[in-house]
Amino acid sequence: MYILGLTTLGDSAATLICDGEIVAAVEEERFTRIKHYSGFPYNAVQYCLDEARIKISDVAHVALYWKPWVLRHKALQTLKSAVISRDMFKARVDRGVTQVGESYLGMLAHPKRIRQHFGPSKFRFHFLEHHQCHAASAFFVSPFEKAAIMTWDGTGEDTTTLFSQGNDNELRVLRRIKLPHSLGQFYSAVTNFLGFDMFAGDEWKVMGLVAYGKPEYYDFFRERVLSLDGHHDFRVNIRVLDHHLAKRYKFAEEIVKALGPPRRPDEELTERHWNIAASAQRVLEDTALHLVREMHEQTGEENLCMAGGVAFNSVMNGRIMSESPFKRFFIQPAAGDAGCSLGAALLVHHRLLKQPRKFRMEHAYYGPSFSAEACAAALRAAGLPFETLPDEELLPRLARLIADGSIIGWFQGRMEFGPRALGNRSFLADPRRADMRDLLNKKVKLREWFRPLAPSMREEVSQEFFAKPHYDPFMITVVSVVEEKRALIPAVVHVDGTARPQTVSRKTNPRYWQLISEFEKLTGIPMLLNTSFNIQEPIVCQPEDAIKTFNNASFDALVLENHLVLRSEKQ
Repeated sequence: MYILGLTTLGDSAATLICDGEIVAAVEEERFTRIKHYSGFPYNAVQYCLDEARIKISDVAHVALYWKPWVLRHKALQTLKSAVISRDMFKARVDRGVTQVGESYLGMLAHPKRIRQHFGPSKFRFHFLEHHQCHAASAFFVSPFEKAAIMTWDGTGEDTTTLFSQGNDNELRVLRRIKLPHSLGQFYSAVTNFLGFDMFAGDEWKVMGLVAYGKPEYYDFFRERVLSLDGHHDFRVNIRVLDHHLAKRYKFAEEIVKALGPPRRPDEELTERHWNIAASAQRVLEDTALHLVREMHEQTGEENLCMAGGVAFNSVMNGRIMSESPFKRFFIQPAAGDAGCSLGAALLVHHRLLKQPRKFRMEHAYYGPSFSAEACAAALRAAGLPFETLPDEELLPRLARLIADGSIIGWFQGRMEFGPRALGNRSFLADPRRADMRDLLNKKVKLREWFRPLAPSMREEVSQEFFAKPHYDPFMITVVSVVEEKRALIPAVVHVDGTARPQTVSRKTNPRYWQLISEFEKLTGIPMLLNTSFNIQEPIVCQPEDAIKTFNNASFDALVLENHLVLRSEKQ
């Protein structure tokens, strides 16, 4: 039985499952080339159908990650904000009118929209709660029969944090925290205070700054902005820092007095900004640990699953995994809203239809792939000369190029689901070169100097670099690197001695694993520097995207499946 799951606001996406197993999953942005695309995922749905070689008439159920009629709580919060500030009230009203008119009510037309665009079908359509879709996206594909589940983000319909418990094919909601108390909105507001753009997903930039700062403003954030409330909860003081005003770069006098003026987007970053980022991050982490510990006490579970945009905070994840009482953890690679398309489909399959679980998510490779012939045709159409080599020749040659300082655009197999490039749509480089971070950030990626880069390593050697076995195929946890190893891989070690590794399995990505092994034969280092194959745009999807990036950027070689393109100076 085929079930289609949809995300249709920011990070629009589609996932198709068959009998509980993922057939295809992809974000719409990869086709439209617009980051964080918001709207109906026509291209993503078509890809899912094509990958399965079916029509929409073969789909039995379609599930959406939202209940658009749940508006009462948000409306009440808007009215309450009028008592605090006229500007705060106006910001909420303006945002609410846009959301209700264009987004929420538009969801009610999705069944008709699907049939008009893709053809007649007798599918049943389901509107499902946002945070329960997050929970399902993590638990139902985890290796655990039972687990506690934490989902946290900006907000769903009205919930910002959901505490739930999974047992076999059931999810039980334990409790929830609602607006305006939101860890995601707190972090987004800080993002804009630091002169970045929450709508562009710039929370990553705040995380990148954290390692350079000290939590100088921790007490202010803890006492006046994000405070613990009793035994189980937290509170965000919107009188001091309000997400909706921050969207317009407006901030209360109290926070400006405490932290100094908000940074202008074109202003140079200073130590004060680093310290603000470090302080906000530490408060977020401590709040998350408080909630997770209480969750353990309440459920008695040994396993923890997490999802929602806050679950992308890899520094927080590292602390939860090392300091919380849970023993085992699972976060799937599309933990943000795109992953709700997966969760929506799984909720129907397991909870509504009562079907047993049999699938475990061990990799993220569920997007489009392109044959060697299609890649060759794209290269010929672009007029690029190339060599075609078997892997026995190509992989050792690539390893030598990387060891000699080349940056490689690496395109193979099915594209990753989620925001991380995990060895199928990646820039690859030498982690031993201390200058490689600057080369990639400034000359290739065209982004800020402080943005961290990550290592992909053979999973067998994780203990050698992290003092204990570490399993993270989705590159979603920051951990401390063994001190004596740090100088060996300076390009992928943060200034505080940590790294965000991907552990690569020979089972799930044998070709990438073999490339890393070839590099190890030359250098003794069982890892490569890996960052996403994109430049100020979504990760490349099709061969034409990779070729366009190669033509417009400054990196040394392009690999499309078994075809190698070298810049003239590298011939």
